Amino acid sequence: MCSSDLIYGQTKQDTLTNSAMTFDLKNDTLHSNTGLKIFVGQKLTIGSASGERGLYRSIVSKKAAIVPSIWGQDKRYENAIENNVDSKKNKEKLRQLLVPGNSLSIRAIALSKTGKPHFYIATLSSDSDGCKADIKLALVLRELLLQP
Repeated sequence: MCSSDLIYGQTKQDTLTNSAMTFDLKNDTLHSNTGLKIFVGQKLTIGSASGERGLYRSIVSKKAAIVPSIWGQDKRYENAIENNVDSKKNKEKLRQLLVPGNSLSIRAIALSKTGKPHFYIATLSSDSDGCKADIKLALVLRELLLQP
């Protein structure tokens, strides 16, 4: 799946955010095989939710627990981050935080080995609160967008 719409400075021919993208974490920067760099301090814009009932598939509250997949990927979920446990209060705070067009800053990036397949999780924050996201999935689904 390639992104065919404009992502700020990208053109329709660019394939910077696609499902075949792979990342390598060096210090506090993710380097992709497509030339994309994601780094601590970078600002991202919140895009539209891609899940059912207006929910974000790639973004969870900062207190959400990702269910361990000890025996392999849970087939009910396409991506490991979607298999999470969180309170109603935290989900409501997340819903209020995720307003399309608002900005979030990357505070940390780490490899999450809780769910399978493993993925890079970014800790994001605004002035008031924070969340966590599967950074690759968020970019591919356009739930998070790169700022110029």
